[in-house]
Amino acid sequence: MFKKIKNYKIILLKNNNLDMKEYSSSALFLVLSSILLIFITVISLAFYSTELSQLISLYEVRKHKQNNLKLESEILEQENKINSLINELSLIKQRDENLRKLVKLPKIDEDTRKLGTGGIKNYKDINELNYLLPNEINLNKIEDNLDFINRTINLEIISYNQIEDALEEKLNYYLHLPAIYPVLLEESNLISSRYGYRRDPFSKRRKFHQGDDFSADIGTDVMATANGIVKTSRKYGSFGNYIEIDHGNGYLTVYGHLNKRFAKVGDKIERGQIIGEVGNTGRSTAPHLHYEIQFNNKHINPKKNYFEIKL
Repeated sequence: MFKKIKNYKIILLKNNNLDMKEYSSSALFLVLSSILLIFITVISLAFYSTELSQLISLYEVRKHKQNNLKLESEILEQENKINSLINELSLIKQRDENLRKLVKLPKIDEDTRKLGTGGIKNYKDINELNYLLPNEINLNKIEDNLDFINRTINLEIISYNQIEDALEEKLNYYLHLPAIYPVLLEESNLISSRYGYRRDPFSKRRKFHQGDDFSADIGTDVMATANGIVKTSRKYGSFGNYIEIDHGNGYLTVYGHLNKRFAKVGDKIERGQIIGEVGNTGRSTAPHLHYEIQFNNKHINPKKNYFEIKL
């Protein structure tokens, strides 16, 4: 026979009062179970809430990482474009110096080109972003380069305005000033012999060379280096086919060893106009153009007049 399970009761008495409450064991079990369930539920929610928060945070981190990679790629692309602009400005600077030399304006010194904007830069906001980027990206440097580009452009605008004013005042003079190479450099192998003393290829003695020799293939175009009037066009002793152009202002240019002559005496010539072809006529060891500049009946070094531009 099974023993009968006894039920227990819990009696609660109120102080100074005869009121009492009693609870059977089954009711007590229900209350304790409810409390335990609530406790477990709270603990579970707290645990899973932390896990969920970490999961969301991980997703956000991955998303920001992807965005940072895109930002890094975009910054590097813009930085390459900025560097390309700086290289282009370097070429513009060289042309600017050539033009200023041509119109006899003083050269812009390097200290002037490196002048700052006059104020103190505030990198605080930029520095707060630098730590988010890899070491190879420096936002301060990008800012400096942009500032340099802006200052250089403004300086070149001022310089070109000065050049334009100088050209307008003496345009005719500059158009008649020998100022370009007589052959395109990409069509000439090299300047094989420059103005000055050299060993003569025939006598093997030291002799003064009164111009520059441009080595090039027979038939290469020869251009007038300034506006002028053809003074001589004929075969002339050791020079072979020979052309002289009087440019006025005391300047005269000579073109020797030509294969063909396209300009006649009295022709009005403009700078860049083709007047003949490179040849090997006269006293010559190989195809080339002999080119001279005379000023007030004296030979001068053509190197000082190569401005690598056409006006």
